[in-house]
Amino acid sequence: MKKSDGIPQDLREFLNILEGKGNLKVVEGADWNLEIGAINEMMAERKGPALLFDKIKDYPKGYRVATNILHRDDFQKIAFGIPENLSNLDAVKFWKDKWNRFKPVPPKVVKKGPVLENVMEGKDIDILKFPTPKWHEHDGGRYIGTGVATITRDPEEGWVNVGTYRVMIQDKKTVAFYSSPGKHAVIMREKYWAQGKECPVVMCFGQQPLIFGSSTMGLPWGVSELDMVGYMQGKPVDIIIGKYTGLPIPANAELVIEGFSPSTKLDGRPEGPFGEWTGYYASGRRDEPVVHIKRIYFRNNPIIHGQPPIKPPVNTWFPIPLHTATMLWTELDKLGLQNITGIYVHGPGNRVICVISLKQRFLGHARQVATAAGALLIGGACTGRYIITVDEDIDPSDLDEVLWAVCTRCDPEMAINIVPGFLTSPLDPMLRPEKRERGDFTTAKVFINACKPYHWKDRFPPINRVPSETREKVMKRFKELFSK
Repeated sequence: MKKSDGIPQDLREFLNILEGKGNLKVVEGADWNLEIGAINEMMAERKGPALLFDKIKDYPKGYRVATNILHRDDFQKIAFGIPENLSNLDAVKFWKDKWNRFKPVPPKVVKKGPVLENVMEGKDIDILKFPTPKWHEHDGGRYIGTGVATITRDPEEGWVNVGTYRVMIQDKKTVAFYSSPGKHAVIMREKYWAQGKECPVVMCFGQQPLIFGSSTMGLPWGVSELDMVGYMQGKPVDIIIGKYTGLPIPANAELVIEGFSPSTKLDGRPEGPFGEWTGYYASGRRDEPVVHIKRIYFRNNPIIHGQPPIKPPVNTWFPIPLHTATMLWTELDKLGLQNITGIYVHGPGNRVICVISLKQRFLGHARQVATAAGALLIGGACTGRYIITVDEDIDPSDLDEVLWAVCTRCDPEMAINIVPGFLTSPLDPMLRPEKRERGDFTTAKVFINACKPYHWKDRFPPINRVPSETREKVMKRFKELFSK
C-alpha cells in the first residue's frame, strides 16, 4: 500500500498507512444494529487495530464504516503529523509549540474532487442508503454523526467554523443537529434564527483525520479550523463550494450533506438518548434542531467515520489530549503566566481532570495558574471539573505521580477549594434534575494545590529516589539488565 510522506490527506490514505503497519482489520457481514457497536467497543477495550466494516447487513459491498482509527496514541500521532518517538507529554508540547507560530493558511477552492463522484439531489435524497449503526443498546436512533465534522459560517463576521456535534438520522431527508450550550455552531445558528433565517450547514461523515481532529479543539472565536489545518500541514485544504449553502466542503471527504437548520420553533424533533463519553445516557430525549438535507455528496465506495464514545476508562477519542491540554497551555502562555512546565488532561474525554506542573516562583503562583485554567477550561460537560497543580518534578501525564503528589503534598484543610457557577452541559450526569429542568447547566470546580507549600518548600522532606547521575552510571555499567 502507498504511504504518505507527511500528514495523511484523506481517510483512505490514513487507513492505508494503518494497514501497512498491520493495524487495520476488515470485518465483513456485521449487523448495523448493535453488532458493529459491540465489536467496536470490545476491540477498543483491547487497544486493538482499527476496524473497517464492509458487506454490512442490508447494504451493498463497498458501503463501509471505519472505527477505532484514533483510539491509540500511535494512530493519533500519525494523523496529526507528530513524531511517533515522542512521549505523550512531549507530543502536547510539540503541538503547542507549532500552534504558537500559527499563521492562517486559508483553504483553496477547486472545481473537482473525489467527493463529487456521486451526488443525490431532490427526490433522490436518501441518507438511509448509507450504513448507519445503532451503536449502543439504549440509543434513541441511528447516529451517522459520531466522527463528524460540521461546518457553519457566522452570519455577521463571515468566518467558518468546523465542530463535532452528534447527528442522529430522523428520516431519509432530515438529521438531528445536537450541540451543547456555548459551542460556536450554537452561537452561529442562533444568530441566523434571530434574523428569521435558517442556518446553512454542511456535515462531513468521513474526512481527513486532521480535519476531524481540529473540529474537536476549542479554537478561539474567529479562528477557522480549516485555516488551522492548512497551517499545520503546510498547504491549503482543497475545498469545493456547496451549491445551496456556499459553505466550503473538503474535496477529499467521503460522505457529505448540505442543508439548512430552521429554528426549533419551526421544526424541532426528538433526539437522543445517546451513550456519551461520560459513560452515561445523561442528556435524555428531547426536541433538538434538525438539518433539512438539500444535497448529498459521496465518493465511490464511501467510508463513514464511526467514532462512538464508550464507557470510560476506555477512550476512543484521542488518547493524547491535544484538543484540551494544548489549547489551554497556549492560552496560559498568552496571559504571561510564568514557569509552566507541563499540562495534561485526564479522565473521560480527556476533559475532566486537568493537571498543571510548574516551578513555583512566588507565593500564590499555583493558585494564580489554577484559577486562570479553571476560567479557560469550559465548553463541555465536566470540562476542567478538577484542576490540580503540581511541582515541576511531577510528570502531569502520569496519574500515579499526580496521585502521589495529591496524597503527600496537598493539605486538605488549606489547599482544596470548591468554586460554583462554571458552564457544563446537558451531558453532565451530575446535573440535578431541578437544575436540568430549568436549563441551569452550571457546575462547581475543584481546585487542588498539590505543590509543596511555597513558604516552606525548601524545608519539605527530601524525596527517596536514586539520583539521576547514579541511574546513568548503573545503566552504562549493567546495560544488559535494562536492554529490554
